[in-house]
Amino acid sequence: MRREIAADSNLMLTTAEAQSSNRWYYEREKLRVFPAFELLGVGGRVSAAQGAIDSQKGNTYGIRIELTDFPNALPTVVPIGWAPHPSVPHQFADGSLCIMRSAQWRTHFTVALVVAKTAIWLAKYEIWKRNNHHWPGLEQRH
Repeated sequence: MRREIAADSNLMLTTAEAQSSNRWYYEREKLRVFPAFELLGVGGRVSAAQGAIDSQKGNTYGIRIELTDFPNALPTVVPIGWAPHPSVPHQFADGSLCIMRSAQWRTHFTVALVVAKTAIWLAKYEIWKRNNHHWPGLEQRH
């Protein structure tokens, strides 16, 4: 069964914005919600976003979002300067974080939405560490 991702419309693009030649302008505007993040690239080509997320428990997590084939494919969320517990669920074999299934990714989703989903993952991760390794909330099969 395919589940759609519920997301704040302020973190998504309209169809016109998503198809615009100025998409990166709209992406930057949406990303302003997360001032610790910046888009990175070379020669005018954006290839990643990087920044830090502060948790409610006072921890700061470095995050890099690889934008390979963006917006056509789910970006890869990589921890920077820290490593998740090896037995944490919702982590890929390469160490990247599973914030949603690739089949749920839509081209109108933004880098800002990926940051928000990563913040949710981190909040659940901190609960998981304190809660005898039980992941909180609903889960989906991988």
